[in-house]
Amino acid sequence: MLNSRDINLLRWDVAENCRRWLERCRAAGLEVLVTNTVRDEEYQAYLYAQGRTRPGSIVTNSAVPTYHADHAGLAFDFCQNIRGQEYSDKAFFHSAAALAKEMGFSWGGDWQSFPDLPHLQWDSGGRWTNGQILRREYPPAMPLFEEETMTQETFNQMMETYLAQRGEESPAAWSAEARQWAEKQGIFAGDGDGTMRYRAFVTREEAAVLLQRLCRLLQS
Repeated sequence: MLNSRDINLLRWDVAENCRRWLERCRAAGLEVLVTNTVRDEEYQAYLYAQGRTRPGSIVTNSAVPTYHADHAGLAFDFCQNIRGQEYSDKAFFHSAAALAKEMGFSWGGDWQSFPDLPHLQWDSGGRWTNGQILRREYPPAMPLFEEETMTQETFNQMMETYLAQRGEESPAAWSAEARQWAEKQGIFAGDGDGTMRYRAFVTREEAAVLLQRLCRLLQS
């Protein structure tokens, strides 16, 4: 009888995304524990008997394993890794599942007929069925999830490009009279090459110069 929680027994792509999901959960402050990965037909039959021929509540409607099957390795179950609160906090499951769904996993909590909050599987966005898995027809490789990151250098380059482009934009017509007055009074003198950059942002350094010119104009 096989009933494992070993992530390494999952298909390689699902296993790798499971590990990355665990990292994302930890970063989000979610204490997650993987409780089951693969199982064989004997153990699935044992689970199926619970609530039917064995005492306990029904935990599955499938007499044979599909996504959890040892020949598939496409699903895993999880719980909250806090003693006494493993399955009591629905908000925890929704938060952990939200991260998994961003990565492409399907969540058992979304099932209408038999919601399964601790269950995650790769079914290629719902395009694969239990019947296909039973026939050993498996979904394509799951894309490995990558966090979108931006280095400070990239951000700086993007900001510089944006500021340069903004400074090259033409000023609005409604400010023409005020601009002409400011230029005539010497308050706005532009860059060394005479570029006015009217749509650019004003730094504190530039603001200090403008205020000084204005005060001198008022005192003259």
